[in-house]
Amino acid sequence: MTNQLDGADRRTAVIEALAVLGSGPEERFDRITRMTHEAFGVPLTFLNLVHADLVTTQSTYGFQQGTSVPATGQFCATTVLTPGPMVIPDTLLDVRFADTPAVTEYGVRFYAGAPLTMPDGTRVGTLCVMDAQPRVFSDEDLALLGDLARWAERELGHSIERGRVRRVLTGLVPDPVTVPGASVDGFLEPDEHGGDLVDWRAAADGTVQVTVGTVSAAGRASALLAASVRAAVVARGDLALRDALTGLEAQLAPDLSAVGAVGSLLHVRLDPTTGHAEWVGAGHGPALHVRADGTATALRSTDLPIGLQPGSAPRTVGALDLAPGDRLVLVTDGTLALDGIGDAQALAATAVAHPGDLVGHVRSLVPIGGSGPGVAVVVLTRT
Repeated sequence: MTNQLDGADRRTAVIEALAVLGSGPEERFDRITRMTHEAFGVPLTFLNLVHADLVTTQSTYGFQQGTSVPATGQFCATTVLTPGPMVIPDTLLDVRFADTPAVTEYGVRFYAGAPLTMPDGTRVGTLCVMDAQPRVFSDEDLALLGDLARWAERELGHSIERGRVRRVLTGLVPDPVTVPGASVDGFLEPDEHGGDLVDWRAAADGTVQVTVGTVSAAGRASALLAASVRAAVVARGDLALRDALTGLEAQLAPDLSAVGAVGSLLHVRLDPTTGHAEWVGAGHGPALHVRADGTATALRSTDLPIGLQPGSAPRTVGALDLAPGDRLVLVTDGTLALDGIGDAQALAATAVAHPGDLVGHVRSLVPIGGSGPGVAVVVLTRT
């Protein structure tokens, strides 16, 4: 997968986390496009989001609200790929756009747009102006458009309040999976910032793949980065385990570093026909191999979190074999903070005491209202 596609996938994941698509007209966005129109005296202003090969108008002055068009050939689909604003004084003189419907059918002759960037560094859309006449855009005009774009960014960032983070992240949790030889169940209860992530799936190569991780960053960036990490893991499910994590780090380490974030991860792949499992850890723990006879062993990795592991030190791949009735229990640190658990040893005792419904038991320990730390639990069972 190319970096451009990786960026598009990450952008789509972040926009999903914003949870504003399809929300209908909102005055907080309409106020921005209205004031942008008044500031520049142009007939068309847009606050657009670019996602999944579409450009969606979240707010507009002078056009139809809520429309979506294919991204190919759209001004904003190009602007969102650049760190700074894009200005086209005369669209007929720009070979990229002179023959596009916006110019030939709608008569757009001038375009200026500024990308909208979220706290994790992902550019999700644009604030732009258009005119039916060519125009000159001064440095003062660029500065004003940039100020208005920063306003739009703040409003988009405010969308990631706690309730929406919870709905988006818990919506990403898969349904329980059962295949011949294995089953997986789990849940995620995000905290205020939503930095935990879980995923499990039956992969095309016949393995069952399970992931638990945590991104620690300031404020709402945790939720955005956690969604990006999860998407990157899913996209690399067909690669060799060490190669998958190496590629993931190359993609995400710059984003984590840009906001001072740290990401931990534990990824397991089980062959359900043989019970053989391989796993790789990136600064994440605890995890337990709970045997059918009630004994338990911790999975321990000395590897560092994503972005901190030296490039000269390859990731360590561990291996173990699960007998019928054995389970792998993967949790986040917040799980150990629950009343009734407390540490890895107590988690092992809890797993032994609740062999059939560990997920349900841990869920029952989460305080009503979700005021504590994030809690994530995944149980992979060899059946």
